[in-house]
Amino acid sequence: MAAQKEAATERLTTANVVEIAHREAAHVLPDDVASRVTPAGSEEGTVASDRRPLKIRVTDTIPNPYNPRVFYDDQTIGALAESFASQGQLEAIKVTRLPQYPDKWVIIDGGRRVRAAIRRRDEFIDAEVVDDVLEAKNLYLRAYHANKDRDEQTDFDDAYAWKKLLDDQVYRDQNELAVAVGRDPKHVSKVLQLTTMPAKLLERMAKQADVVKLSHAYNLKLIFDRAGEAVAEHWLHEVVDGKVSVRKLEQVASEEARAKSPGRSKVHYQSKFPFRLEDGTEIGILKQFPDGRTELTLKGITGAAQADLADKIKALVVDWSRSFNAQAPED
Repeated sequence: MAAQKEAATERLTTANVVEIAHREAAHVLPDDVASRVTPAGSEEGTVASDRRPLKIRVTDTIPNPYNPRVFYDDQTIGALAESFASQGQLEAIKVTRLPQYPDKWVIIDGGRRVRAAIRRRDEFIDAEVVDDVLEAKNLYLRAYHANKDRDEQTDFDDAYAWKKLLDDQVYRDQNELAVAVGRDPKHVSKVLQLTTMPAKLLERMAKQADVVKLSHAYNLKLIFDRAGEAVAEHWLHEVVDGKVSVRKLEQVASEEARAKSPGRSKVHYQSKFPFRLEDGTEIGILKQFPDGRTELTLKGITGAAQADLADKIKALVVDWSRSFNAQAPED
């Protein structure tokens, strides 16, 4: 009888029956019980992992409170949901427990996969449980590096995530944050300044991150500060369409800064007159302002034509000023 029992046990062990049964039952066991279930045997050259593979309910997951990803592309989520249908879930999400969310699994890595599962109305999702007790810094950095390794995270995600870390005093200041994420402090400062723009502008940039780089975004932020949302949105369209360079945005931002400089209060013109060539090409405009200013702007006129026109304008103004002086009443 003992020999038969030993032979049966050997057959079960060889077929991994017990281990497979433990693994498949783990997702329906209480957490404290599942943690005590160990494989019947182990292969030579392997060591125990601190991550327990489970199937967990999708509804029992919550986002990382310091999630480095802020913007998710709807088309990407849809494509991932289709991949789940054809290939299954190829990579488990990573979750942990936090004292402030005792009945929930906090997602460390896998926000897109969870969204794809929700779209498919899946009840369960494959997960690896990280048993380490993670403080806010580690909770952020684990997710941050996981995303960066896959190039899934943009400067626009970083902008909001870093602001929250500083607002919650997870990091003392920008310099400490820069050291933690391995970036230059100047880069961190530029990224954080993007949060002064409306969320919808940042979201549009994030969706076009392959075209809109930080150098574009920073100058669009300057344009927004100086000229408002409508103007910034116009130039964002131009960037997305590939019509303007970073250098052009720098020029626009500089021009808007001069327009707002002290001593030149923003006064709207009361009348304007455009100048055009016979073919309809506009070469300039004359504006009159209620504060007494008259501005003439001409463009595209160079060389001898420019010199000739300048002489005529000067002569006209000189003649007018003489006539004006002659008409002025004497004291």
